[in-house]
Amino acid sequence: MRWEELDSDTVRSLGTPENMALAQELVEKNQVRYRYRLPDRLQAGILANNGFQIEVLIEDGQLKYNYPYPWEGEAWSPYALAVLWAWVNEPDSFLLRSAIKERLKQYSKAELVRIILELADRVPEVREILKQENPELEDILESIDQIMAEITDSPAPAIAKIEDKLRQAQTHADRLSQSGRLSEARAIYFYILDNILGLEEEQGQIDLLSPELKQELYEEYCQLIHEDDNLDRQLVQQEIEQLESRPPAAQSHLDFTEVKKAISEGP
Repeated sequence: MRWEELDSDTVRSLGTPENMALAQELVEKNQVRYRYRLPDRLQAGILANNGFQIEVLIEDGQLKYNYPYPWEGEAWSPYALAVLWAWVNEPDSFLLRSAIKERLKQYSKAELVRIILELADRVPEVREILKQENPELEDILESIDQIMAEITDSPAPAIAKIEDKLRQAQTHADRLSQSGRLSEARAIYFYILDNILGLEEEQGQIDLLSPELKQELYEEYCQLIHEDDNLDRQLVQQEIEQLESRPPAAQSHLDFTEVKKAISEGP
């Protein structure tokens, strides 16, 4: 069997009607994310149940799947069915890992940083190569991802602790700044701020995190732009455009007019 031969009838035959309905709902609600394919397997992240990875394989001509939790019965898990249903309906959404990795090897560290800031779903291959070049920055970005994932499932009283963790990431950025690595420090501030605004946009909660934290991130980000004599103006313009595209940015009164003017005028 090849992936191209898989059709909707075959997928439906693997599970119960109830599991198939849940699988279709997961796909429709965009709960099957980070989709990748290799010759013998499909991989994806399921956002439900606190999020987990799952893969479906072709082994000896038969379909099998690896699932991180115990599953009883012969009928397929709805999560594995969701991966197959996503493939049957949106095969182009599954990125070919080997091709991605080969292309990314052609980029420099600075270009990889730019790519990682622009990719909404943050392809793991980018992280792998970036880590080879600069493990410190990779670890900081990874910790920010983990912190942002905690926010979605946290009650309001726990948000204060999460904000403390984000401020720890700020501390790492400040150390980079003090050592003269201004562009990397700015990248971290952008990354935190964009993640916060994006999550608030997704959740429909403008004040999911404190206005004081967002204002502090905004001010430090702008300050690093002003201080950097070797500023990549085109990249920073792209960052600002992305931040301004987030409705919570305007609603939080984050005004980039002055910093945009400074960038356009040059040194």
